[in-house]
Amino acid sequence: MSSQIDPWSRCSDADREVIELLQGEVRPVPDDEIEQRLRGHYRHSGDRVAVIDGTRSWTYAELGERVFGLAHCLAVNFPPTGMLEEQVFGVAVDRSPELIMAVHAVALTGAAYCPISPADPAPWQSSVVGTSGAAAVLAVDDTSQDIFPHSFAISSEACVKPDFEPATGGMCLAAQVIFTSGSTGRPKGVICSRAGFANRLRWMQETFPLGPRDRVALKTPVTFDVAGWEMFWPQYAGAATVIVPPGEHASPEALISLFNEHQVTVAHFVPSMLRMWLRAEGARRCPSLRMVFSSGEALDSALVEEFSRQSAAELHNLYGPTEAAIDVTHYPASAAPRQPVPIGRPITNTRLYVLDGDGFVCPIGEPGEIHIQGAGVAVGYLGADEEEAARFNLIHLDAPEGWRTFRTGDLGRYTPDGQIEYCGRADDQLKIRGQRVEPGEIIQALRDHERVLDAYVKAHASGSGRTVLVAYVVVDNQHEMGNPVSALHEHLTRLLPARSIPSKFVLLDSMPLSRHGKVDVHRLDPPGRARPALEVAFQEPRGPIEELIANTWAHVLDLDEVGVHDDFHDLGGDSLSAVEITFVLTELLGLEYGDAIVPRILMDGDTVARSAEIAEEAGVRL
Repeated sequence: MSSQIDPWSRCSDADREVIELLQGEVRPVPDDEIEQRLRGHYRHSGDRVAVIDGTRSWTYAELGERVFGLAHCLAVNFPPTGMLEEQVFGVAVDRSPELIMAVHAVALTGAAYCPISPADPAPWQSSVVGTSGAAAVLAVDDTSQDIFPHSFAISSEACVKPDFEPATGGMCLAAQVIFTSGSTGRPKGVICSRAGFANRLRWMQETFPLGPRDRVALKTPVTFDVAGWEMFWPQYAGAATVIVPPGEHASPEALISLFNEHQVTVAHFVPSMLRMWLRAEGARRCPSLRMVFSSGEALDSALVEEFSRQSAAELHNLYGPTEAAIDVTHYPASAAPRQPVPIGRPITNTRLYVLDGDGFVCPIGEPGEIHIQGAGVAVGYLGADEEEAARFNLIHLDAPEGWRTFRTGDLGRYTPDGQIEYCGRADDQLKIRGQRVEPGEIIQALRDHERVLDAYVKAHASGSGRTVLVAYVVVDNQHEMGNPVSALHEHLTRLLPARSIPSKFVLLDSMPLSRHGKVDVHRLDPPGRARPALEVAFQEPRGPIEELIANTWAHVLDLDEVGVHDDFHDLGGDSLSAVEITFVLTELLGLEYGDAIVPRILMDGDTVARSAEIAEEAGVRL
């Protein structure tokens, strides 16, 4: 669009006034604010508790000495070889005090950290490290040397130092390089600026002040951008972090127990997990909570109503892509309930413009694509193609110097009272349990299999309302492949994170095409309820408990039947379906949600037969 054309020409004066008034306030934020606040609290907060992990508890003095010591070790062992903007450290540490120690130490050196999930497949981890150009990968032991050639084992005891000042005196532009799914089949790194990260934390502390008595749950997977504020906000504010052990973030009962044991006051949930937690009466059973944040998926008004029924705590809806320093809008969901739940208004130093296909600002009420303009917009991508990189495009709307723009692919609209509503996606990008999934990435991984002739992936709503991925695959029948479904599942598991593994595989003789030669999505039928072809032979339930468990699995996993020796994951089970099965079985078996046997029945029982055996050994009878 020509710069001579007025981007506001489709809006009335009244529309423009509402849209301009809802934008975030503009004011300066120092780039090194986070680092200065961390140093101050580590030097002066002394015996105040900084982090709690089960039986371990570190004070600010203890954590600070470890952070300063590790920062010193990194500065000595890995001095920048070029421009400081390029200094990145991978952090392959799961949720623990060592994770906080690592990311804070990297920040104090002036470098950027790149979170890496130790649970992801080795090829994915290696691709992330290679694309990021990490100087080293921090890990808690030496085992990661098999994956990373430049691994640096950290210890909470080895590097202890009372203070640290970076010898370079400089700081790189980036605070974080976080990788997300890419449509090209390779992970792409988002370069989050230090200024944007600082702006996001300052806004959060000013809007929702934490005090010394607050305890914030660190429960988000480390590669999900929300983990960024969970890892930094508590110590930035002088509060404490409570570590949720790896794996327990998907268990409502484990969270309820942990929140009560350590009096957690602040937590985050993606809406799909919030639904399960509320089903277990989580908000009612955790009276210490005073604030809960939700983001990553659209928040339904029914969840807001249920939350408010259970608790007087505040529920806040946040919105923001990985490319914009975590979150860029806020709506006080429980204080001002409405349907649909808006994503709210932009935070400080942020503007959101809803534009039509020609780049004009949409009038109030008209859907368009959300463009984010502000200090928090990422610098750009690593490992992306030109088409993806072009999403950081300029729009013809004035902005303060240094602000960038990102075209989100999300649809939204302005409301007459100055809010923004989310209206879905403009493309086929998906969110699975709050984390981004690019179908193109999975399609490419499937096509890389030597026996796959063609593939397509799309989302499907399960019978219980969960979003699941379905892979449609054409295989070469001229070559022996054994069990195609098991082989393809195993192939993807070696290459992609768990969130990107389809729950169902549909084998086709040929891919339906449109007259233009593209996949005709409308002719891809929803997956049937037939039990997948597994290596293990089908065997019917042999007693009432096995029959009850098999029927429950079949109902939740959208299957006509489940054999007693079928593996849960081979049937397409994931963490959310596991939680749902747990709820149903708890009620049908006459157990209490807090009963210790409940999680064991599923977590330790990967087959119906094993689950029934665990229940019977515990004295469960029908």
